[in-house]
Amino acid sequence: MKPRTKCRLASLAIALLLVMACAIRADGQSLSSLHIGDPATKLAALGKPVETSDNKGMTVQRWVLPNGNDLSVTTSQAGKIVYIESDWNAGADKNPLCDLSGLQFGQTTLTQLRKRFGSNGLSFKDRGGQMLAEDGAVMLNSYETGNAVVTFYNKISNAEVSKLDPEGQGSMADHARLDAISIADGDYAKSEWGDRIYDPQYKKIDWK
Repeated sequence: MKPRTKCRLASLAIALLLVMACAIRADGQSLSSLHIGDPATKLAALGKPVETSDNKGMTVQRWVLPNGNDLSVTTSQAGKIVYIESDWNAGADKNPLCDLSGLQFGQTTLTQLRKRFGSNGLSFKDRGGQMLAEDGAVMLNSYETGNAVVTFYNKISNAEVSKLDPEGQGSMADHARLDAISIADGDYAKSEWGDRIYDPQYKKIDWK
């Protein structure tokens, strides 16, 4: 094969890989049309944030969306999005649909998530699987999707906990309902929350 022909084939192969990468990127996981790895300049479309802060040299910004929900985005010093979080405002959003088809804020339970994704997901060594809220608790369940980590935050109120059958009929997972979703870059997740701890039945998920 002539050297010039080899160069042409190599160029075509590189171009094809770039096209494939862009296709994967376009269909990747997103919240409010934002993807992990997007440039920080893409955030300009959201307007002025209501809050901006610093986290270890990274920039954290928060917006209130037209439906009343909160959107928080963390960008790295290199100007890339490394973390996105969508938080439901139950009092403002009468349409509970979220970015992941088939899930609804305030309605989808942790039990349903486990059934859909086939496991309890994964947790992180430095971030527990549950955290306290003002009026109850939030259960955190994470899954790998592509090179990112998606976390579902399911909230249960103290009032709901008090109604649980002490004999074990039903569980917190049946009453903990979707309250937020986040997507994190894999390296960011490790630096913030440590090593991953997997459920025995764990499997990656497809974001569809």
